[in-house]
Amino acid sequence: MDMPQMSRRTMLIGTASVFALAGCGLQRGGMSGGVPSRTQVVVHTGPGGGSDVFARQVIKLMQTDKLIADNWPVSNQTEGSSIGAMSYLRGRKGRPDTIAAVTPTWLVTPLTLSGTSVSITELQPIAALLIEPQLVAVRGDSPYHTVTDFVEGARKQPDHLVQVGGSITATDSLIGKALQSKTDTQWKFLSFADSGQRIAALLRGDAQMMIGASTDFLDQVKVGAVRVVATVADRKVPTFPELTSIKAQGLDVGPLPEEFRGFVGPPNMPADALQYYQDTFHKLVSAPGWNDFVDENGSVTDYLDASKFGPFLKEQNDSLAVLIDSIGLTQQ
Repeated sequence: MDMPQMSRRTMLIGTASVFALAGCGLQRGGMSGGVPSRTQVVVHTGPGGGSDVFARQVIKLMQTDKLIADNWPVSNQTEGSSIGAMSYLRGRKGRPDTIAAVTPTWLVTPLTLSGTSVSITELQPIAALLIEPQLVAVRGDSPYHTVTDFVEGARKQPDHLVQVGGSITATDSLIGKALQSKTDTQWKFLSFADSGQRIAALLRGDAQMMIGASTDFLDQVKVGAVRVVATVADRKVPTFPELTSIKAQGLDVGPLPEEFRGFVGPPNMPADALQYYQDTFHKLVSAPGWNDFVDENGSVTDYLDASKFGPFLKEQNDSLAVLIDSIGLTQQ
């Protein structure tokens, strides 16, 4: 006999309760010479997920440019599409030795859950580093050469085509849902934890479209297995300068979310720790290897210190709340 299933809301709120206790009873990290000891970086994805890869790349760059002396281990807190990671970080209130890599998912997930006990507003903004422009891609032999082609295909075959992506609260999912809502079309969504699995699904034909970053597609585009057909935002992407935007292709669907990447700390992070991390990330975006990194990945540097990142997060939260309401991704 099958066991009854918990609702997504019950499961994620339960996750928050468990991880709110995660930091209790742990030995508190300290500062030595103005540098936090044993820094760990929390991410909400598993190994190979976008935030996991990004955090490890940032750590490697900082080591290469001698901005940090020790390795910063990555802690994968994957429960609840950022709920677990936020709860874990909140449980380390006042500590200088824990930071987290954040994306819009940290804003979206609480907005889709009624009664959740965690929010990005409880955490300490540290710095935003970059914007990761999102691209729309199809298989190399796909009949869809523009986003308009794909939308028209979906109009002819409602709920037949498939988009592959991350979690339902990730940026790629939100963009797809917004496109469907604003073009009165429907397609399915296939979710995988990391981009390698998503690319494999696209290549197998399990999905006909994927939204992601340049790094998701570069290798497959080079061998003709994947074709990128549009940028989501109305901006040029260094890795694919010839690409036109969704809007330029005739689909003026209004503003769509962009994938920002930055770092936050626990509540009541000591001022000297906040200053250290903020200064270190500012040095990173000015370091020799940074420009090569963002150019190779098709990203755009958009550094904001703590005083500006906080208002940015609030602005993004307000904007995403409107989008979520408009596409019917209501609280559960």
